[in-house]
Amino acid sequence: MSKTTNVVIVGAGPAGTVCGYLLKKAGQDCVIVDYATFPREKICGGGLTPKAYELLHDLMPNLHYDYQSVKHFRLMMDGKTLCEVDIDKELRMVRRKDFDYAMLKQFLAIGGQLVKSAFSHYEKQKDGKILVTLKSGEQLTCDYLIGADGANSQVRKQLTGQRLSNSLWMERYVKKGPNEFIFEFSNYYKKGYSFSFPNLDWDISGIGGLYASLDDLRSHQSQCANTEEVSMNDSPLRGAFISVETVESGKDHVILIGDAGGFANKLTYEGLYYAIATGRNACNAILRGKSFAITNREIFRKKRKEVWMTSLFYSRLGLMLMKVGAHSPKLIKKAFEMNY
Repeated sequence: MSKTTNVVIVGAGPAGTVCGYLLKKAGQDCVIVDYATFPREKICGGGLTPKAYELLHDLMPNLHYDYQSVKHFRLMMDGKTLCEVDIDKELRMVRRKDFDYAMLKQFLAIGGQLVKSAFSHYEKQKDGKILVTLKSGEQLTCDYLIGADGANSQVRKQLTGQRLSNSLWMERYVKKGPNEFIFEFSNYYKKGYSFSFPNLDWDISGIGGLYASLDDLRSHQSQCANTEEVSMNDSPLRGAFISVETVESGKDHVILIGDAGGFANKLTYEGLYYAIATGRNACNAILRGKSFAITNREIFRKKRKEVWMTSLFYSRLGLMLMKVGAHSPKLIKKAFEMNY
């Protein structure tokens, strides 16, 4: 005998939790499924852009979290500083372990239910319902299934039947340095960059892009001018994928949100804003009885636009133009703020 609920959400990260919180606030019965024990570590730079934290405040006004405020960033290329810029609105750097748990507790505080298990598969029933089977053997019958289970989404794997392209990112915690973002670009990186992000108790230093394996990434890392910073042994090197293909789901009551749907910014790889926004849009699709393709239309349009913007930006011509544009910090500042 399976339990019946309106919505099953697979994944208790920001996308799934925002969706579940809003549904529960609207009186919908929903369950979040996640095999992790919270609070749990999460590989992520942890940056909340102004549009991300402003949207989050609108959706979850009682959420409180600690963060490091950062307004200064340095742009580098092949080991040389091109320019340094101060931005008008702060970026908030959070510890994902604590931030995600704070969001989940908001969902639980209003009566939301978390099932500790892993997704196995789903089946469409003759009556239109969806039967979700968990690896524990438990079954849940629902009207909507939301895949919010990250770049390696098992919901997406069943829905699309294919593996999508991912970018590979590696990072480690290092000792705190200046309170600034550092982005370094190079023709060595394939649609990626190296970075150093300040956080509350440490800095996060790493490198990423479209590479075939960890060995490929380490090989390129060893050739780059930023090797000393990236290779500090303060903590073990950790890796994670970010999806670079977007799945336009939602026509059949199976909806992919956040990284599961490939919604991270294809130019900067920032994902928290799109996790929050697509979680909201999935909720709106359910409450209004509309297709996710409609409620999420504007974000789908932005993802298509980012595809060609990314190809241009990371080309040799794009990097050359960035190097020339760095002579005008105001231009770089405007370009940076347009993407955050």
